Amino acid sequence: MDIKSAEIFMEKLVKAGTEYGFEECEASFVTESSMSIDILKGEVSSYENSATSALSFRGLKNGQMGYCSTNIIDDSSIDYLLRSAMENCEVLNDEDPQFIYCDEDNKDLYFSQITDAYAKNTYKSFSETGLKLEKAILALDDRIDAVDFLTISCSTGPYLIINSKGLHSYRDSDGISIMASARATDSDGSVKSGGHYWIGKDIDDFDLDKFLVKFKENLIGKMGAKSCAPGTYKTVFRSEAFHQFFTVFFGNFFATTMQRGLSLLADKEGEKIASDALTVREIPMYDKALTKIPFDDEGVLTTEKAIIDKGVFATALYDLKSANKAGRASTGNGFRGGSSVSEMPTNLIVEAGEKTFEGLLEEVGEGILLTDLSGLHAGVNPISGDFSLLCEGYLIENGKKGRPVEQITVAGNFYDVIKSVKSVGNDIINVPSGEGEFFTPSVYVGSLAISGDDEE
Repeated sequence: MDIKSAEIFMEKLVKAGTEYGFEECEASFVTESSMSIDILKGEVSSYENSATSALSFRGLKNGQMGYCSTNIIDDSSIDYLLRSAMENCEVLNDEDPQFIYCDEDNKDLYFSQITDAYAKNTYKSFSETGLKLEKAILALDDRIDAVDFLTISCSTGPYLIINSKGLHSYRDSDGISIMASARATDSDGSVKSGGHYWIGKDIDDFDLDKFLVKFKENLIGKMGAKSCAPGTYKTVFRSEAFHQFFTVFFGNFFATTMQRGLSLLADKEGEKIASDALTVREIPMYDKALTKIPFDDEGVLTTEKAIIDKGVFATALYDLKSANKAGRASTGNGFRGGSSVSEMPTNLIVEAGEKTFEGLLEEVGEGILLTDLSGLHAGVNPISGDFSLLCEGYLIENGKKGRPVEQITVAGNFYDVIKSVKSVGNDIINVPSGEGEFFTPSVYVGSLAISGDDEE
């Protein structure tokens, strides 16, 4: 269904919802067109070109918000959507007020960021890029046995919301991603694996040589890796590892998590929770972000804000429901996961420091550099902040990256780590996360306990 037909249907659905007995109601429509190819052993092993659409309805009755979704978008679905949502209202017992929202000064919200470059995303351009990339990866080193995974994909689509209070909200986006991984055999017969990714808006912006440098570091750099002696090490999280680490605990900054008693940050806004060296901002319209988000899925305009400001917990993220419960305004972080709304971040930025990556290692002198964490669910207690994670990386020796290490475990507590941050680098990467991206440099987090079995 095209966007104009969807709009006509949604207006009819919302009108029918008020006539059905809902006090307020809202319809949302999302469609996504995507294409992807997989490369394996010198040929395109799979190709997919698809389009999916979904429509969700939510309605307020007697203080309860009922939901229903469907992929069948025609007049025959209207009764099903309304009846199912009303049945939800009758069985729900949520004591907190729910909201259908419209700002009288911002009823018509429109933001399109689909670029002309998206037309370059063709089977031909993807297959040529993918086959060239696979060949180049295999040529990096004689020890590389195979490229096990190489996929190039793109997607685009609009998102439309219409409600009975007058909101008409439209935004869209597009993007491309390239992901690849390979395996190689070390001199002792052990098999290592590693890879890299790229995200962008224009396939012509893909820098093959730059990609290969990082790919080789992530794979061939592991050769000769072994464990290390257990102990307490001055620790640097490489950019990718700090992203993994910070995001797994980021739900603690959601107001709903705090209000449910599932975050130790409850009632700590305005208090010092981290090192002076750590500032984390949310910039929904960040100029370096591939996806910019001017308003959330509830029709609330987004704003730039500090979440951690030089160690001070400046604000939690609020949607309309959690903001009302806290007696304050939404921060514009209400986004849909299916039909229901909850807090999500847009573009998060860990504010860069002045030191280069090499400068961080020089500051540490002797320690450990962590590049990859695993067991991020089984080895994490998101409430207490305790963690014990398998990891890989390198020793830091004489202020430089030393030999690779593996089969080690890092343990500690999230809240202690952010309080102990010593320095933040300027080697920022961006990774898709939440509703936008996470921009983070490498971070020297002080000393952490490392478990290993090498006594040398």
